[in-house]
Amino acid sequence: MELKALGKINLGLDVLGRRENGYHDVRMVMQTVYLYDQIRIEKTKKPGIELSTNLFYLPVNENNLAYQAADLLMKEFDVKEGVKITLDKHIPVAAGMAGGSSNAAAVLFGMNRLFGLRLTQQELMDRGVKLGADVPYCIMRGTVLAEGIGEELSVLPAMPKCTVLIAKPPISVSTKMVYEALDSKEIVEHPDIDGILEGLQKGDLHKVADSMGNVLEDVT
Repeated sequence: MELKALGKINLGLDVLGRRENGYHDVRMVMQTVYLYDQIRIEKTKKPGIELSTNLFYLPVNENNLAYQAADLLMKEFDVKEGVKITLDKHIPVAAGMAGGSSNAAAVLFGMNRLFGLRLTQQELMDRGVKLGADVPYCIMRGTVLAEGIGEELSVLPAMPKCTVLIAKPPISVSTKMVYEALDSKEIVEHPDIDGILEGLQKGDLHKVADSMGNVLEDVT
């Protein structure tokens, strides 16, 4: 089975506060883009999970979200067969485009189909949040308002058709480090999330573009 794990961009990302457990309350508008990792999932007679990737520096064990996604479902449903997962990565790593989360989402979807687990989209999303806050969104895809820690999702009107230029500098940014840096300072300016929502409701691309912003940019 071959799948496309689509990346995403944040049209707007605001951080409202930090919870006692370390997670942050956010309000953000996310949009799927047609930049994707190619994932191949195959059954094997040998039990267990075999994971490989075209990027030598990525883990191919339980430290990889795709591996964790397969492991989660195999343990829950007592899958006796094995699975081979091949990741052909194209989404930039550590770029805020949910590459790892999208891989996990695709593996959950693929495992559900391959082994006939009959889980609904919502049931896959409920399991996905255990792997990461972005995984449920990567299962849903589209134009979405995310709240809570990112798991409370509301479908929005589709983004007006446009061309998106994505530029990735030759650096990687740790999400954990960015949030830690954010915690050390006071947030003075917040992006106009309501303006983005208004623009989407009206189908006004200029309004969306004028309102876009990311509160994490100040600490990256």
